[in-house]
Amino acid sequence: MCDAAEDELFKGRPGQLCAHLTCSETLMPFTTEEGAGAPFHTGAMRLSLARVYD
Repeated sequence: MCDAAEDELFKGRPGQLCAHLTCSETLMPFTTEEGAGAPFHTGAMRLSLARVYD
């Protein structure tokens, strides 16, 4: 799950979801400096896929 600093659509939601999960999870926070500043979660999603596949 990823969480972008400037997310307009899902701000704070990934952390809320992680708090309710009973399975193993990893919250990946991203900053604007890393490229996660794109609107509507697209920057963070691109970064999370890069981290997962690297």
